[in-house]
Amino acid sequence: MDGGAGDGGWSTLPADLLGEVSGRLSYDADVLHIHQVCAHWRASTAPLAAARPWIVAGHETSRIVSAIGEDYSFWLPHGGGQRIIPCFGDAPPAGLPYCCGTPRGWLALADAPRSPTRLVLWEPVSKAEIAMPPLPRAGFAPQIFLSGDPLAAAASPGWMAIASRPFSVAGKWQTLFFWRPGDAAWTPQREPPMDRIDSAAFHGGFFYLTVRYWYLYAYDLRHDAGAPWPPPRVRSTFVYLDAGRACELSRQGRSLRAAHVVAAADGVDLLLAVLYWECRRRSVQMVAKVFRMEWAAAAADLELSPVTDLGEHALLLGRGDALALSAAEFPAIRRNCVYFVEHDNAPHRHWAIAMDLGANASELIPHP
Repeated sequence: MDGGAGDGGWSTLPADLLGEVSGRLSYDADVLHIHQVCAHWRASTAPLAAARPWIVAGHETSRIVSAIGEDYSFWLPHGGGQRIIPCFGDAPPAGLPYCCGTPRGWLALADAPRSPTRLVLWEPVSKAEIAMPPLPRAGFAPQIFLSGDPLAAAASPGWMAIASRPFSVAGKWQTLFFWRPGDAAWTPQREPPMDRIDSAAFHGGFFYLTVRYWYLYAYDLRHDAGAPWPPPRVRSTFVYLDAGRACELSRQGRSLRAAHVVAAADGVDLLLAVLYWECRRRSVQMVAKVFRMEWAAAAADLELSPVTDLGEHALLLGRGDALALSAAEFPAIRRNCVYFVEHDNAPHRHWAIAMDLGANASELIPHP
């Protein structure tokens, strides 16, 4: 018996046949296995029904990098639950008990919280694993970001991993490292270290990030012929003054908290979510405002246009991640809301805060 359909092998199976077969599959793991065969099969089969990406819910004493099951619970805002329901049931690969990122539905796993010798990307549904080399020199475990989903046709083979390694347990100063599939080692950024990353987003071939001291950086990831490696930093913008004016910081009782960069769900706009404290009668409340970012012809001038309605979407911010999710696909989250999780090692009374842009109200979400 030969190993293919006709002379061209399994890769020549008709697209309509592949689509019909994948549409009859009951488990997302089976669909993911089909996606791993080849680009033709990925393009011809039904999209995944599994809700992704993973959301990390920290316990009350959580640390930035910690053992799975001890300090982190892995949750998805999906299904009919009132809030967020747990759905992390399978054990991670042996010898990799620590999580250092949840990019695009993958878990970035390490064998130790300091100076890990093994770094592996693991997709819990398909059980797919991608081994990455350890970072050079001793140090803390990094946070991992992915420019694309390794299982998605559009992201392969051009995706890359970006690691942000802190110099201390507080994560005050960090260095970026870049890695592409097939590279023997990570390549560090050429610029000086930066402050702790508050949020990161991939948009239009660029890697955008905001740091604790109000700078917005952009790295050019485009793979043009002769493009420099590692990707250069092409933008450095101090956003505090623009954010303060946009949020009317001059009004009594307001103080800025953080700024987070987010790629809009439509893939067109790049958003800046600004959080600030506001004194209201006898209480202090965190408020979120969202803006569309544009740069003037001078390239350095940032223009912020208010976004008052996110439609059927919500923004999830915190722990370095910034996501725009559909309330239709993730029914446990509310539309037009901004969810924020603190990104530090300090204990907090609640896991997250949900801020409704329409009602101008907020709600605290307890730890799992």
